[in-house]
Amino acid sequence: MNSILKSAAKILEELNQLNGMNDAKQDGMQHTKERLGEVIKKKWKNKVMHGQYIRNMERQLISEEDTFLWLSKGDLKAETESEIVAGKDQTLNTKYYATKILHTETDSKGRLCQQHDETIDHIISASLIIAKEKYVKRHDKLSAQIHFNICKEIGVQLDKKH
Repeated sequence: MNSILKSAAKILEELNQLNGMNDAKQDGMQHTKERLGEVIKKKWKNKVMHGQYIRNMERQLISEEDTFLWLSKGDLKAETESEIVAGKDQTLNTKYYATKILHTETDSKGRLCQQHDETIDHIISASLIIAKEKYVKRHDKLSAQIHFNICKEIGVQLDKKH
């Protein structure tokens, strides 16, 4: 038993000495990884469609901290996750995507409004045609849920219709 402890102590000492020598190598490796990450991020940013997402993050239109939070839970199906990522990358089948990337369309204007490019961002948050009805319904549902949660938190009883 005593010889095992001595052997372990000797191995630990050797490892500590090696780690001291490897610190300089690891610093160089870390610097190389950081530079490589910057190069990859720059290439991503310069892409016409995929780069929109990273450019929006840099303009602080999207929270860099919260944007990937949904990935950490791991409760989505792979298909759902891929659709969300495709939406973030602006690669869903919109007229803008078909015109600028696939080159199968000649007009990138929205199917409903015929005024602005049909991008994911436009469909989700800027289309005036959709805004008249869908955004209001989405807002009302969200407001009702917040109201319900507040009432539940403070102990207010709601009738059956709520």
